[in-house]
Amino acid sequence: MSFPPLGPSDFTADLWSALQPSTSERGRGLRALCGGAYALPLLVPSACERWLTEIAQARSRAPHSEPPNSMHDHGVDLVPLGFGPRLDALLLRLQPLLARLYPHFDGAHLDAHHSYLVEYGRDLDESLAWHADDSEVTLNLCLGEEFSGAELTFLGLRCREHMQTRPKPEEVLSIEHEPGTLILHAGLHRHRVEPIVSGTRRNLIVWARSTRLRRGTPPPAASYCPLHA
Repeated sequence: MSFPPLGPSDFTADLWSALQPSTSERGRGLRALCGGAYALPLLVPSACERWLTEIAQARSRAPHSEPPNSMHDHGVDLVPLGFGPRLDALLLRLQPLLARLYPHFDGAHLDAHHSYLVEYGRDLDESLAWHADDSEVTLNLCLGEEFSGAELTFLGLRCREHMQTRPKPEEVLSIEHEPGTLILHAGLHRHRVEPIVSGTRRNLIVWARSTRLRRGTPPPAASYCPLHA
């Protein structure tokens, strides 16, 4: 299914005008969280509302869409709904920042992605156990709406060899999502979603991937892992 064009105000065309005034390719407004995770004010409220409206419209035309992955019972894969070009544009715009923040994960060459909407609420997904993502870098953008709980808790960045080790106290940090704020982290940065208390939280997730890294060029380095010898 192809999502119909929206004319001059299409998100692909005016992406940067929809961003928060403090945001730039260099990440002005970027806030360090823990272990290479960051928060970045990205979209203004009207842009978040627009995303949710257009996703809802697209879903109404494809009512039999499947959940985006095995971890979620709700949500939707956005590329089959026609949002691929917009997400390509978002990733391209953030590429200079990702190259600077994530050299160990080939941040300068993230050329593919799996992108989807997650939904947390009492009649939706209510929490998510700890895991790592199938990505080099994950972009987690809160779109809304009104909610409490469902915090994102980080549990330490690890190489695959040490994925099952306990987190250190200083590696555990819970983040309250704010609509319009983007959370950036390495795919191997372990995390979970705490139980939602009330309302509905909808987030855009982009699993950004490097084709060349997955082909073994350059070989993955594990120096980012605090337990790697």
